[in-house]
Amino acid sequence: MDRISVVTPTYNRPAPLERALASLMAQRGLQDLSPELIVVDNSPDANARELVDRLAEKSPFPLHYVSEPRPGVANARNAGAAAAQGRWIAFLDDDEEAHPDWLAALARVARERKADAVFGPIEARAEGGEIGPFAPYFERRVDRPSGAEITDIAARLGTNNSMFDRAACLSGGATFDPSLNESGGEDALLLQRLVLAGKRFYFAADARVVEWAPPRRLTWAYVKKRKFLSGQIRVFVQDMARPGEVAVLARWMAAGLAQAVTFGVAALLCAPFGETAREKMAAKAFGGLGKIFWTRRFRLALYGRGLVS
Repeated sequence: MDRISVVTPTYNRPAPLERALASLMAQRGLQDLSPELIVVDNSPDANARELVDRLAEKSPFPLHYVSEPRPGVANARNAGAAAAQGRWIAFLDDDEEAHPDWLAALARVARERKADAVFGPIEARAEGGEIGPFAPYFERRVDRPSGAEITDIAARLGTNNSMFDRAACLSGGATFDPSLNESGGEDALLLQRLVLAGKRFYFAADARVVEWAPPRRLTWAYVKKRKFLSGQIRVFVQDMARPGEVAVLARWMAAGLAQAVTFGVAALLCAPFGETAREKMAAKAFGGLGKIFWTRRFRLALYGRGLVS
């Protein structure tokens, strides 16, 4: 039997965490697989321990608690990967809910395609309401059939809803760069480095998850911060993965300038047509600005204590 380790980092979100774990405990179609569930508690006071201990008593799969009190998204992911014993390591964020066939679908594609990593689609929903025009900013939609290679769109992927061959991708210590603990982008950097090392990624269309967005994220102010940081990540990941390639950075910054100007003007022109049309264009302009102002002095903090996420 092949073991799959599912890692769920968490930070002060007991209700979403309980929902995520309930969805993992309801996984089915795993006759030839042996899952283990690992919760990495990134809170300094270990406040998720009681919940995990309670759920472990009724979990059909081994459920382990890991405390990583040093704040940071990279620290949490590294702690989970270090604790994992499986041939494969899957990641599900604590604000996500997995379809009952999620794990089986990831494993099926991994086996059929001899994949180094597999990624599934993400549907966005709002906590306690309608998500409206904000859905595209939290979703992952891939217009390719199940089993298709998606290495070429690695920049659009992330570790939320993913599974990695442990030996090929996540061996050797601190896989996720701790210098990106607060800004994020630690998964984008890992994926870029894996692509440069010749690893191949595939899509599992049936490995579906829902990402639940809280009300505080469903504002245009948050979306613009997120798009600005996404623009920064596109550039600084290139700089970290391929240091010294100034021409590559220059092309990204030029593209960002064109994007900022084009969509900035479009936002002004769309103003008479309502807030949604204007803010969609403004969000794209912020993405361009992030590609220009990508260095550390301009970097936003999106994760950790008291921050936006």
